[in-house]
Amino acid sequence: MILENKIVLLAGLVCVLVIIAGGFYWYKTAGNQGAVIVLSANGGSLAAIDDASTTVPLSESTPVTTESTAGMRLYQNAAFHFGLLFPDNLVATEYKEQGGALTVSFQDSSTSEGFEVFVTPYDKTQIDQARFTLDEPSGTFLQPQNVVVGGTPATMFYGRNGIMGDTREVWFIRGGYLYEVATYKALDTWLGGIIQTWKFI
Repeated sequence: MILENKIVLLAGLVCVLVIIAGGFYWYKTAGNQGAVIVLSANGGSLAAIDDASTTVPLSESTPVTTESTAGMRLYQNAAFHFGLLFPDNLVATEYKEQGGALTVSFQDSSTSEGFEVFVTPYDKTQIDQARFTLDEPSGTFLQPQNVVVGGTPATMFYGRNGIMGDTREVWFIRGGYLYEVATYKALDTWLGGIIQTWKFI
């Protein structure tokens, strides 16, 4: 009887391990497949709603960045699985947001030059209209283009927000996170050079 109980217990443990391994395999394969924004735009913009759930930074820090090449510094964030090179006249500042999200601001304090990266956990494979409206309350979605960032499909478009005004943005999904990169519209080409250095880590 004791031997039978041990065999049943061992079989149950094996089943649990198989289920966990299968779930991990699905997450690493299906969950990392990148996606693009899927929105039904009417005349280039979506209906805006009042965003009452905007998060407030809980804390901030200036991460340690190292010079990587002449005039450029390396930023890496292992927790959110990305890194990039940015001009050394900018200062990188991290803001921890509610819901396990992060904003990284790259800014030159003496000029308006800068950009920011917002990363939030996201369990869908496409960016739906509800999520877009939450993060882009203006609803502006102009001239979308499909691009590739670090080997992942992305959507680049012109947007608008209350702080930066007209923006150039690139959004993409990878590994259970939604990444949103934004700068001023006038810095479109400048951001393009930076986004080409993006690496997933």
